[in-house]
Amino acid sequence: MLLCRTRNAVLKPSLSSLLHFYSSNSKKNKTNPNFKNPKTLSPKSLQPNSSKPSIPRLLPNTTLYSLLTDLVSCTSETGTDIDSVLDSYKGELTSNLVLGVLKSYNHLGRAKTLKFFSWAGEKMDFQFDDDVIEYMVDFFGRRKLFDDIKCLLMTIVARKGRVSYKALSICIRFLGREGRINEVLSLFDEMESVFGCKPDNLVCNNVLYVLCKKQSSVEMIELALSIFDKIESPDSFSCSNMIVGLCRLGRFEAALEIFRKMDKVGVHPTRSAMNVLIGELCSMSSKEGSVEKVKVGNTRRPYNILVPNMGGNRAAIQPAAEVFFTVVNSGLLPSTFVVFKLLSELCRLGNTEEAVKVLKIVEEKKLTCVQEGYSIVMKALCDHRKVEEAGSLFGRMLETGVKPKLVVYNSVIAMLCKLGDLDNAHGVFEIMNKNRCFPDSLTYIALIHAHCEFKNWKAAYELLVEMLSLGWIPHFHTYNLVDSLLREHDQLNLCLKLERKLENQKLLKMCKEGQLDDAYEKVKSMLEKGVYLSAYARDTFKLEFQKSGKLEIAHQLLENTQRVQENQEIINRT
Repeated sequence: MLLCRTRNAVLKPSLSSLLHFYSSNSKKNKTNPNFKNPKTLSPKSLQPNSSKPSIPRLLPNTTLYSLLTDLVSCTSETGTDIDSVLDSYKGELTSNLVLGVLKSYNHLGRAKTLKFFSWAGEKMDFQFDDDVIEYMVDFFGRRKLFDDIKCLLMTIVARKGRVSYKALSICIRFLGREGRINEVLSLFDEMESVFGCKPDNLVCNNVLYVLCKKQSSVEMIELALSIFDKIESPDSFSCSNMIVGLCRLGRFEAALEIFRKMDKVGVHPTRSAMNVLIGELCSMSSKEGSVEKVKVGNTRRPYNILVPNMGGNRAAIQPAAEVFFTVVNSGLLPSTFVVFKLLSELCRLGNTEEAVKVLKIVEEKKLTCVQEGYSIVMKALCDHRKVEEAGSLFGRMLETGVKPKLVVYNSVIAMLCKLGDLDNAHGVFEIMNKNRCFPDSLTYIALIHAHCEFKNWKAAYELLVEMLSLGWIPHFHTYNLVDSLLREHDQLNLCLKLERKLENQKLLKMCKEGQLDDAYEKVKSMLEKGVYLSAYARDTFKLEFQKSGKLEIAHQLLENTQRVQENQEIINRT
């Protein structure tokens, strides 16, 4: 360690050497069992001096942190002023050394760190480098000590120090987070007059962020536009903040104008701004024809009424698609939610060609939302009965290994059934079962109705029985359609079997849902109609009543049911 000799021939270390030892030996000292903390040094280790306060003698493994901790603790215990203790080092103070000490505040604590900064500021007349001022502004801002920031900045100005635009930008950012808009605007206005610092893009971006995102209003947006117009070369963040603020107020034309200017000069928006612009344009398009609540307040008792929303605009979807293709060409991609929103709105308006283009881009970029995108577009193509496009897209899904969801299979089957193409509909149904995608009631209903239209009573009956065996209960219209078709072809026996399966399935559903009273009434009605219970329905009914402590009631009812079944069998034999 470098040593310097004082007037009283007391050896003292240079402050730069202490910083060197702090950075090189701090980790070693934590793990060295022979290391002794300066706080536990014996009195002999202190050099006596009658004219000055005691200064610890530094061992070879002493760190700057240890020195400061010992000095500051000594001054707090003995009442000695820190200025007199550290006075021996004032000639070697530099901004880099001060910054190094400040960054060790986790070890020193806030109070000791601020004491040292105050002492260093007085000795250096607050003529610090920009890094030190910026660090302290950030230090105070994170702790919401805005009065201390103001005091620090005013002190530097009074001492004719320099405040950088970055320090002011940090202050504006923290003030904006707390919603202190007036203080942000006041500081922004005083940058040139008080601090002699011209606002750059970084400062303007933070101000625009506060005005456009934290406090969106007509007045704030107008003020933001005036600041934005004064920026010589707006960057991505400046433009993005303006786009977000304008979209929040519904000023989409101005937002699109800024976006198109950005594209001309090669500046791209941030992903969040891009998501807001595309998403809001899609929302604007989807509002057409919807109903909104309007508050009537010019009466004694204000009330709400429902009126058609005429603010929607179908033409808004075209700019949304334009923005999407533009940002994709620049290498950006919106979020999954925004892609779904764009695809859904394009499909709702019947613009399936644009939707297929968007889907191809999603597929090329190998996004995780490609499967859901296929579902949205396939459903739209099937709803609009675009058979060729739907068939081509469905084939591409199978070729690329994308497993279609249930909604895709149902849409394709429903489209083919409406067109009367039952062979291909059953072919898709077989592919569905092969890919282990289990059908639901909508799948069976579409096929049953199609077969009923072509008077295929056998196929309709088999599908309905299969549907009941899987636990799906058809609508009354579907059941009545098949029952009428069977009676039309004199298949009364199948009608009775179908009725029995339907009644038993309804009973099972009631039992599983815990509707015991309804299940009891259902069994009684079946008894009156002469429809007997299946073995599985009987056991389920008995089990559920046993769980509820009503087994005797169930036994009594089931005995009556058994008698009816036996009488029915005797009649059938005779």
